[in-house]
Amino acid sequence: MQGLKSLPFTLFLLFCPLLFADTLKVIGIPGAPYRFYDKDNKLTGFDIEILDEIMKTLNLEYQVELIHSSTRLTQMWHDSDVDMVFTLSKKPQRFDLLTYAEESHIHLNWNFFILKENIGKIHYNSYADLTGLRVGATNGFAYTPDFWQAAKEGVFTLDTVVNNNLNLKKLVHGRFDTYASNTVETLYNAKLEGYADDIVYLEKPLKQKPYYNTFVKASDYKNLEGVMKGYNRELKAMKQDGRYQAIYQSYFGQISGRQ
Repeated sequence: MQGLKSLPFTLFLLFCPLLFADTLKVIGIPGAPYRFYDKDNKLTGFDIEILDEIMKTLNLEYQVELIHSSTRLTQMWHDSDVDMVFTLSKKPQRFDLLTYAEESHIHLNWNFFILKENIGKIHYNSYADLTGLRVGATNGFAYTPDFWQAAKEGVFTLDTVVNNNLNLKKLVHGRFDTYASNTVETLYNAKLEGYADDIVYLEKPLKQKPYYNTFVKASDYKNLEGVMKGYNRELKAMKQDGRYQAIYQSYFGQISGRQ
């Protein structure tokens, strides 16, 4: 087991498989405090602990792989050896490839981040407020249809990457003026990387949405339908008996950093 922890982006979490024989493969984008490797190279985070609790209850063997490229992640939704994808918002174009869990396991806010030195200079109440600005974005992320339409119409200039972790550094180093990102994750990473005193987020969120774990329709996992039913049942049970709330409280406190 120790050797498995040394793998760069993959961790196998094994339990006695009483219900199913196969190993379930789960993929997602890394991002603390949801899915990340700690200082001991142990995979942890809110999403990991929620899934781990469910899988232990179902006696399922599973494997988690974190993919840094959002483009590559999307391509893997077509793979028969991929069974689940972490934490996605609902988009109609995804429905042909993914089956969403019945309930979300988290609600996320996305806000625009700016440098503190630009407080009072950059605002966001509508996309017109971003006119002429350079705006960072990550290929493969949903944002909102209106966001992409405003970019297409030239309201602002897009600066895109495939790895969302690059955007924080690009903002701090003046490569663009603002970018929208998961609020809690960005503040968490800013604190870890020493940028917490350099950035703030604008009050009006770009979006507020529930996020779901999903199941890959192309998967060849035996009895994936049974896994989905078990997952849905156990997530509801966790919310009812307090296990979900205990995990949530261990990761999320008061958010600071608003303009």
